[in-house]
Amino acid sequence: MKFLTSLCLIASLATIAWASSAAWGRRNSTDYLLLRENVVRTPLKNNYWSVNVQFPKSGQVNKRVITAIFVYDRFTNSSGAFPSLWSGGPNLTYATVNLKSQVSRGINSTVEIYGR
Repeated sequence: MKFLTSLCLIASLATIAWASSAAWGRRNSTDYLLLRENVVRTPLKNNYWSVNVQFPKSGQVNKRVITAIFVYDRFTNSSGAFPSLWSGGPNLTYATVNLKSQVSRGINSTVEIYGR
């Protein structure tokens, strides 16, 4: 029984470590799409990309509350960027999502932010 529990834990961690898509919060049918941004970067040899997607954009004001943030990896082989929510997020009016590519790989991700 202990072996089976350990195996499930290792499989879960491996799945999370290789996941390139992420979601924070919950989207309702009454929510509006506040931002959809496609982030595409070509690979850098022996280096990586680190791109921040900010909402609202510089010079803009947002009075809507964010309910959900989705990051979709558009690479089909899990070689895309690793998303992280650096600041803000659901139940706030701002958010910063960081996309960090793997070494010598590019980025092809879509960030969607919903709110009410």
